[in-house]
Amino acid sequence: MTKRFFALFFLLSLPALPAHADPFDIERKIKPTPRAAICATDIKKEKLHLADVINLALCQNPQTRKLYMGALATAAEYGQTKADYLPELDFSAGINQSDTTVHHGQDSNSTAVSAGINLNWLLYDFGGREASNESIRQSLNAALASRSDALQSLIFDTAKAYFYILAAQEEYDNSNATLAAALSAFEAASKRYELGLAALSDKLQAETSYSEAQLSVTKAEETLALAKGNLAVLLNYTPDQPLELVEERFPDDYLMISDDLESLFKTALNNRADIAAQKAVIKQAEAALNIQKARNAPSLNLSAGLNGRDELTNGGPRSHTSSVGLTMTVPLFTGFKNTYRTSQANYQLERSKAELKQLENDIRNEVWTTYQNFHTAKKTYEISLTMFASANQNAQVALGAYKAGKGSILNVLDAQSKLAGVRSTKSRSFYELLIAKTNLIRKIGLITPFQTNKGF
Repeated sequence: MTKRFFALFFLLSLPALPAHADPFDIERKIKPTPRAAICATDIKKEKLHLADVINLALCQNPQTRKLYMGALATAAEYGQTKADYLPELDFSAGINQSDTTVHHGQDSNSTAVSAGINLNWLLYDFGGREASNESIRQSLNAALASRSDALQSLIFDTAKAYFYILAAQEEYDNSNATLAAALSAFEAASKRYELGLAALSDKLQAETSYSEAQLSVTKAEETLALAKGNLAVLLNYTPDQPLELVEERFPDDYLMISDDLESLFKTALNNRADIAAQKAVIKQAEAALNIQKARNAPSLNLSAGLNGRDELTNGGPRSHTSSVGLTMTVPLFTGFKNTYRTSQANYQLERSKAELKQLENDIRNEVWTTYQNFHTAKKTYEISLTMFASANQNAQVALGAYKAGKGSILNVLDAQSKLAGVRSTKSRSFYELLIAKTNLIRKIGLITPFQTNKGF
């Protein structure tokens, strides 16, 4: 199951672009696996594993397409920066008809054609182009990291929706089990009442309990339908799309995590895509500062041109001109505009660094919170197993005693009520534990909900 799933995650593991990446090669590098390779699941014929569900979400959810197009748009913007290193070449051509009328004189007319080609090339600007190129490159890195983070969010939202359906399904099954137990108690009370061995109140109380169990089944059915609708929408289907799921079986070590919090913090800070995005923002701010500094430096331009003109009428002259020049521009005074722009860029850089520090603190807190949530969920589930064993036995003993003419219907109904509550707690706490583990994996910055290496 995991082998099928891991093939998808190259979408999320794109590294930062190298310093000399070819802008015209970026689009090819960020294209995902062909749709047919990972999107062949037929939901009408197959029961869906967790991997299948996530496949469909990545293939069909509109967010995936939106993020992909956004990354390509930024890549195209980055590709434009290569033009800054190349000369600009313009060609112009024209034809001109001139007619002159002189009062009491000789009229004249002429037709002339002209053509010219001109070149302008920025040779050196003391790092301005490099800084502009770096700014766009880091913008692309930030876009790719944000895309990766959003896709990971989609993966984990889908995984949790899958768990919610299984939890709702088990709650529905529990409600039916409670209904069956309430029916047994109602039938026993009715039989004892018909034989004159129990009061009418026993039968009425058992009937009330049975009706309440029916109501619980109805509510559980609604919860299950809503959970399936939520997952269907994530997969880009209508909410009423039937979905058949396979309940995954996780290895025993899946519910174990490392107690080394420092290692968890380090893993999160090294793997989180939002950290990568913020680091790219800082590099982009550094490039913006370098751009402003370069505005105070000279620039060197090469210009060249070749132009010709031919008088077509009256045997007019032909002429052509050529030129070549080297121009250096030095900004002497800009009204302190460049000074303020440089200060502004420096302040924005410092703000970006502070935002990174705040993000790191927030991530540590998120890991700490989800770590505690996981341990609480695990303890809750372990306690619920013990509670269920005793409550189940107590309910069986109470009903058996009542059928044998010992005890009261109140004892039976109380035992069944407690069993229903504990049964619900057991199933709910199990999926809360799985979701808590999923949340912890997400906060640590790992990709797959099945990842168990290094105790995660």
